Amino acid sequence: SQDLICIGLMAVGATFVISAGDIDLSLAGICVTSSIVAGLLAPAGGLVALLGGVVAGLILGLVNGALVGYLRLPSFIVTLTMLMALRGLSLIMAGKGRVPVDSSFSLVVFYNTRIWLIPLVFLVCAGIAIIASIAYTRTSFGTHVLAVGGDRQAAQLMGMRVERIQLAVFALSGTLSGLAGVFLLAKTTTGNPLEAQGWEMTAIAAVVLGGTLLTGGKGSMWATVAGVGLLAITFQVLNYVNGMGIEINTYLQNVIRGLFILVVVVVQGVLLLRQRSRT
Repeated sequence: SQDLICIGLMAVGATFVISAGDIDLSLAGICVTSSIVAGLLAPAGGLVALLGGVVAGLILGLVNGALVGYLRLPSFIVTLTMLMALRGLSLIMAGKGRVPVDSSFSLVVFYNTRIWLIPLVFLVCAGIAIIASIAYTRTSFGTHVLAVGGDRQAAQLMGMRVERIQLAVFALSGTLSGLAGVFLLAKTTTGNPLEAQGWEMTAIAAVVLGGTLLTGGKGSMWATVAGVGLLAITFQVLNYVNGMGIEINTYLQNVIRGLFILVVVVVQGVLLLRQRSRT
């Protein structure tokens, strides 16, 4: 699916942010802005476009992290504002149009390359997921992220630099969203400021579906990847039903998707309440 790679990368980054007890609603905004940046840098070559898109995502993530960590602003407000600003900025950067790249552009060729029928970009994303999982479960960074999400005051008393951890998780989320933007450009051969509508909620839903608590302190990187796959299957089923002559228009599909995500969050909340009542 066109969305699977990009949403998967954003979900991996969002897992770190949510595990730390914050939320990142600017994922899709960073993705689209990085896509436009990469498209504008395409004449300078594929490597420059790739680095430009990823660095743009990193910088925007650092801004989010600095505002949340050091100024102690609510992550919901900061990232929602960032999303709105980036949607407007991407339109300005694209000149209220689109930024096309040629089908022979090196990033486009890379995206469409397959090894034994497996897309090369899929293998790259799988590698990123493996590295992220190792960082999440087997390093002090991952331990600190979960500690901050579990009990921020306790983490501070233990000497953890909470603001640095918040800066790091938002920077990581922004970087992966930036890479998602580069891949979006390579897939569509167009930097389109109107792309990726609602992808941030789909990525967050995949994280929650994987069992990561929205309150932070608990999560699983591989469960997030499984959550992305399950959502992709669910949306594909909707498209399949639509293709069988049972007409489900786009608006109704969005309602069904929204209800599905709501049910997942409610079930998680109920299970968490039961677990707390037992302890």
